[in-house]
Amino acid sequence: MTFHPLAPVPGLAVLAATPAAGYTMINGTGTIITWTAPNDGNLHYVLVFSIKHVTSNETGGDVNLAFTNPAGGTKTTDFIGAGKTIDDYACDFPQWQFLVTTGGGTVTLAQNTALTGGASKVYAALWGA
Repeated sequence: MTFHPLAPVPGLAVLAATPAAGYTMINGTGTIITWTAPNDGNLHYVLVFSIKHVTSNETGGDVNLAFTNPAGGTKTTDFIGAGKTIDDYACDFPQWQFLVTTGGGTVTLAQNTALTGGASKVYAALWGA
């Protein structure tokens, strides 16, 4: 079964997504997608999908996922590693993560190291309820 990150997921809605053209990795850092939960006192359930397509061997280009946990602290995880080579990329193995954030909490997928060599794009969607 093939899953597309923008296909409907029962009970969840798209809260943030890259454009259809994706996020082009840069020689710098930047936010790929971000979302802030309503500050309503409730927990919010989030599902993040992401794939990286490498068209030229990379030097650098790490992608992290950061979110506010239910206790109000921040958690950051390495989501897609740096230095991927052609055909060694996340298009064959989509990255995904379920998480829970608190009301007013933020979820951010970001490029956190510069892509100093090569070329790649990230396609991502953040679903939630």
